[in-house]
Amino acid sequence: MADTVARALRQQTPFSSPEQEVLLGLRVAVARIMEPWAAFLKTTAQLTPHQYNVLRILRGAHPARLACSEIGERMIARDPDITRLVDRLAKRGLVERLRSDRDRRVVEVGITAKGRKVVSGLDVHVRRMPKALLGHLGPARLRRLGDLLDAVISDLGSFP
Repeated sequence: MADTVARALRQQTPFSSPEQEVLLGLRVAVARIMEPWAAFLKTTAQLTPHQYNVLRILRGAHPARLACSEIGERMIARDPDITRLVDRLAKRGLVERLRSDRDRRVVEVGITAKGRKVVSGLDVHVRRMPKALLGHLGPARLRRLGDLLDAVISDLGSFP
């Protein structure tokens, strides 16, 4: 990886394996990509990336409502406390909760008109961001990277 990861982490000693270097490289890349998006969401919509992800999931399911467990399964980055995320969004009127008609123990969450408006207002930026951050790679390298990520995700090893 041409020592890019080692420089980014200011690592003085060699990595213990190529897998360690690549894994850390993926983590650095994700962090660098997400930093401007998180800052943008905070200043523009007063949302965290996790909150935006919940709203995006609920908009995609609309008009259906989803249980918190189902929202959690659909999250890009898992958050162990979906209930607290939903609470914050509900306080702002972006989502609403209702008891399920089928099972009163289950709380279903749906996006409100206000929540849809917030997410829709971000759509143009969501479409622009990938090109702004990764467009410099060009079509061939993006295709290669996509193929590699597909291989990583579809055949992920296990730990521990």
